[in-house]
Amino acid sequence: MAANVYPRPRPAAFDSLAESYDRVFTDSLIGRAQRNAVWRELDATFLPGQHVLELNCGTGADALYLAERGVRVDAFDVSPAMVSVASRRLWPGSPLPVRFQVLATEDLEAVNAIYDGVLSDFGGLNCVQDLREVARQLARLVRPLGHLVLCLASRFCVWETAWWLAHGKPAKALRRLHKGGITAELSPGSFVHVRYPKVGELRRLFAPEFSLISVQGIGLFVPPSYLESQARRLPRLLRLATKLDGQFGSLPGLREVADHVLLKFRRMA
Repeated sequence: MAANVYPRPRPAAFDSLAESYDRVFTDSLIGRAQRNAVWRELDATFLPGQHVLELNCGTGADALYLAERGVRVDAFDVSPAMVSVASRRLWPGSPLPVRFQVLATEDLEAVNAIYDGVLSDFGGLNCVQDLREVARQLARLVRPLGHLVLCLASRFCVWETAWWLAHGKPAKALRRLHKGGITAELSPGSFVHVRYPKVGELRRLFAPEFSLISVQGIGLFVPPSYLESQARRLPRLLRLATKLDGQFGSLPGLREVADHVLLKFRRMA
């Protein structure tokens, strides 16, 4: 039987989130805790003067973080509204080496440049149906021994499962386990198909051009962002959770059940 073929995400699905995304996630306590963990990996991977491609850049927080550290960034997103919000972060005449552009990840064949590495953060690639084609395109764009730093929503999140089971919503608790993924409504009338591949599947999809060299859980003890109200009520517990993530988030068996998994690949020589 042929596999289900889902349409590409429409920009409007993400446009509807653009103006609220920073308030809901980027500037939230949970969002900062999770993003800081990704930034530590970026600091260890990308150096000033290097040229990095960002996929699914959203409102530009990661691109600007790298640019402020002297990394040159081409940041792409399918959503014109997201790119507009990201561009507004740059003041007129800003010297930061970052360029925002509307481009879907599925259209990477339009890019002609060589990069030292690639970043995709917080689940953008979960909405791309053909990750094998993405890997082939990135192999063309990334120099030998360059790196991919990819953060995807995990296949199983302990926090999410426990929370929704406790609230009597097993369908939400187990939604990531659905074979083939789920169709999510981001806003009224705006749908996107979301897949939750396992780490082993991602390793196979990006081979043989890329070798997986590290895996880290993002949001193992730090909860998903929809628990922000609890995090604000209990800030000391959130600080403890952040510390525990740093200590245990890379351990096999634990890292795969965090909210997100952060995978670092190296381009084969």
